[in-house]
Amino acid sequence: MEFGLFSESGYRLHPVTADAYDEDMAEILRADRLGFAEAWIAEPNHVRPNTVTDANMIICKLAGLTRQIRLGTAVRNLPLVHPINVVREANVCDHLTRGRYMFGYGGTRMMTMEQAHQRGLPFGVDETRPIVNESLELILKAWTATEPFDFEGRYWQAEQVNVLPRPFQKPHPPIATACSGTPETLQFAARNGFIPLLGRGNDLAAEIREWTEIYLKSAEEAGRTATRRAFRANHYVYVGENDSKAREDVEADLEYVLARRKQETAIFLQRHIPPGKTLETVTAADLMDTGYYWVGGPEAIYQRIKDYFDESGGFGVLLMPSGLPVATPRKRARSMIRFVKAVMPRLAHLDPDQRN
Repeated sequence: MEFGLFSESGYRLHPVTADAYDEDMAEILRADRLGFAEAWIAEPNHVRPNTVTDANMIICKLAGLTRQIRLGTAVRNLPLVHPINVVREANVCDHLTRGRYMFGYGGTRMMTMEQAHQRGLPFGVDETRPIVNESLELILKAWTATEPFDFEGRYWQAEQVNVLPRPFQKPHPPIATACSGTPETLQFAARNGFIPLLGRGNDLAAEIREWTEIYLKSAEEAGRTATRRAFRANHYVYVGENDSKAREDVEADLEYVLARRKQETAIFLQRHIPPGKTLETVTAADLMDTGYYWVGGPEAIYQRIKDYFDESGGFGVLLMPSGLPVATPRKRARSMIRFVKAVMPRLAHLDPDQRN
C-alpha cells in the first residue's frame, strides 16, 4: 500500500490567497521529502477565497520543486474546459514533471441552463454525463491519433487536431475518474483502465469491497487486467503524541471544518451520524468516535488503517486530506513525520491483490 495527500485548500482562513497556496505547496513538498507517493490537488465545486481553481498551475510550480511524488488533478471538471485545452495543459504538466503527472477528471459541477449560458456553455446539468463522455473521446483521440483529425461531436468540435508537444508518458498520463460509487462510473472506469478516485464521501469499508468487485468484474469482461491497487481511498488522518493529545490538537479546528461540511456537503455526513444525534447536533468529537475522522496516537492510527484495509478488501493508495486549517502548521508537520516513522512502515507491505 502507498500513501498520498488530497489537498483541498479552500477551507484555509488566510486573508491573502497566495499564503494559502504557499501552505498547500509546503505540505506537498514535505510529503515529497518524506516519501509519500502521490498528491492530488482539488478543484472544488464550492469556490472560496482560498480555493485552487486550476490545479495544473500549482502542479507546474511544484514540478521543479519536487523530486519523486506524483501530482494529479482532482478533478478537472470537463464540462467547463474545451477538451483540446485539457490535453494541451496536461501535456505541458506531464513534461514539466517528467512523467509524474496524473490526469483526474469529473463532471460534477452542477449548473442550471442559465448558469451554463452565462459561462458561454450551450448545455446544463442534465447533460453532464454525455458531455464528459464526449470530452473524453476527443481527449483520448488527441493523445493517441498519429495524424491530424477533425472532430464533430454534439458538444465539442475541433479541426485539424494535432496537439504538440506529445505527452511525456506514452500513450498518455494515467487517467483517474472521480467515482461516487455508482456502478456506471465504476464500470466505465474499469472498461477504460482508469483509476477509481474515491472522495471523502465514499469511505465505508463495506462499500469499497463491493465497488472493487464491480470494477474487477467489469475490467475482466472488457478484456483488461485490473488490480485493487488502482483504488485510491480517502480518509482524514492526524497522528498525535498519544490519543488524548491528538484529539486536543485538532478538536476545536475540526469543529470549524465540520460546520462548513454541514453547509456544503451534508450528504457525505448523514450516514456517519451516531444514534441519538442529528446533522445539527453532531460534533467533531462524535465523528472522531465513529471513525469518520481518524485521530489518535501512532498505535491507534495504525490499527484504524489496518482494520479498514482488511474490512474493505484492500486498496492501493490511502489519500489523506490536507489543506485544512486544523492544528498549527508545525503540528501538522509533526503529524506527517510521526505517520512516516511510526505508522507507514507497518502498513507499506500490504498488498490488496494478495487477499481473499
